Amino acid sequence: MKNLPFDMDIGVQFESWAESLTDIKSVAETAIAQILEILETPKLGELSLAFVSDAKIHVLNRDYRHKDTPTNVLSFPDEGPAPLLGDIVLAFETVTREADEKSISLEHHIAHLLIHGFLHLQGYDHETEADAAEMEALEITALASLNIDNP
Repeated sequence: MKNLPFDMDIGVQFESWAESLTDIKSVAETAIAQILEILETPKLGELSLAFVSDAKIHVLNRDYRHKDTPTNVLSFPDEGPAPLLGDIVLAFETVTREADEKSISLEHHIAHLLIHGFLHLQGYDHETEADAAEMEALEITALASLNIDNP
């Protein structure tokens, strides 16, 4: 297990996650530790991860992003003072379906989505081509360091 420079709270709120993945904590810590190694000056703070159902993420996506559909990952940066960084939420059915469609392991897809979500908490986005290219390059570098192919 990797030692992170902040606390990370992991909530498994949908039982299918625990049934499909034996060590969510290890996958999460490894992915977050790897992206931290790549970022030059990362924002640090307590991180919360929630592993939920499509139904739960659908509500969050509708209420916070005004998109009435489930999605694979959402990031919510904390707007308050440190030591809080934010939340990353992953949806079971969408994530497992995408992993199956891409013929990649669930662990590898989760690692990619956690890295992606963490970059959003760092202020990165993919609203423009240039921003998307910068964010994707960081993701690819982190994934390659974990021996995970570019998705």
